[in-house]
Amino acid sequence: MEHVYSSYTKTIQNTTYYFVKKFLVIPELKEVEPLLESYGMHTDFDKACEIACITDKSIKQSLLKEIDEKGAKTKVIDLNDQHFLRKTGSL
Repeated sequence: MEHVYSSYTKTIQNTTYYFVKKFLVIPELKEVEPLLESYGMHTDFDKACEIACITDKSIKQSLLKEIDEKGAKTKVIDLNDQHFLRKTGSL
């Protein structure tokens, strides 16, 4: 078993929120999806990590780097746009 982590930001009513997630992965069982073990959301990155029970400094630095890299690649999609098509599927 091992842990993997995910992080991103979302702006809600002009306030940026940090989302961090901790997943449990069992590589030996390929048919089993990663299990969400804990998550945190807060306007302060460190507080979001604390809520998600992520205390390791190197992991937190990696998550913050992930947020910075995604920020440059993020595209905002207007969900009210009449040309928006809803797609479903696994991530």
